[in-house]
Amino acid sequence: MSTLTWVVGRGGLLGSCVEREISSAVWHPERLITWSDPNQLRESIADAVWGFRTRLAVESRDGWCVYWCAGNGVVGTPADHLASETASLHFFLERLGLALGDPKIALTGRVFLASSAGGVYGGSAEHPMTEATPPRPISDYGRAKLEQEEVLRDWARERPTVSTLVGRLSNLYGPGQHLDKPQGLISHISRCLIFGVPVRIYVPLDTIRDYLFAEDAATRITAGVTRLGREAPRGGLHITKVYGSGNETTVGGLIGVFRQIAKRQLRVVSGLAPVRSQQPARLQFRSVIWSDQPAMRRTELLDGVNRVHRHQLALFQAGRLPLPR
Repeated sequence: MSTLTWVVGRGGLLGSCVEREISSAVWHPERLITWSDPNQLRESIADAVWGFRTRLAVESRDGWCVYWCAGNGVVGTPADHLASETASLHFFLERLGLALGDPKIALTGRVFLASSAGGVYGGSAEHPMTEATPPRPISDYGRAKLEQEEVLRDWARERPTVSTLVGRLSNLYGPGQHLDKPQGLISHISRCLIFGVPVRIYVPLDTIRDYLFAEDAATRITAGVTRLGREAPRGGLHITKVYGSGNETTVGGLIGVFRQIAKRQLRVVSGLAPVRSQQPARLQFRSVIWSDQPAMRRTELLDGVNRVHRHQLALFQAGRLPLPR
């Protein structure tokens, strides 16, 4: 028997990488969840959950697993939009709980929730920050991520056969990042370089960040979910873990990486933005949870940035790369 696995948010950067890592074991709903249409969102979530429940009921499985990688909020996203994302998670879990309450499919389950290390620890003065660091969000985005974590914890407390893994992720990047979102400094710099326009930077060049290649994150997350099932075969284990590259760099250093790749100067324009007050000067992370985990692949920043740039060049040559904003 096998585990029925569902990646919610499979169209995004992290979700697509997680799904590729899992490979053929992923279940897909017949009707896509309509994230862009608030009027149909709940109905499409309910339909998808019912399809998941139906598949569990008709096939012999040794459990189920859901990866919640949905959401397109970033630092600076309006609070009402973030509240809608939290409400969607709450509704999804509510429907999932009702569906899985059927005694015919009372199977052990695991849920992964993608959260944000930078958002959750944004106001912390500790360096580096670990899972033991008290959360101190300084943005609506960070507060929303903490609320989503609590929504999952509250839901799981009532379900002893469920285990959860909350992944607090550092700055994700990689080929395939949505280019219609105001997110991803690496993606933004790459497009500016391709189009030959100045890079507008709204934080000091000595701002420190941890850039995590999305494929590396997916490898570690799926390994964590597997370990969750191994350590708690009947459920009841709840883990919060920080995921980062372990190698920090300044914004100035990142610009230097692009200059090394392009072998030419990159024009930079520094400025101020209201969202700057929500961007801490230094974010460094180290995980102390499951520290005995075997070493996994780590994409060096130069290689990862180069892969993003090559991907965007291919889009540009095909006439599908949008102008940087």
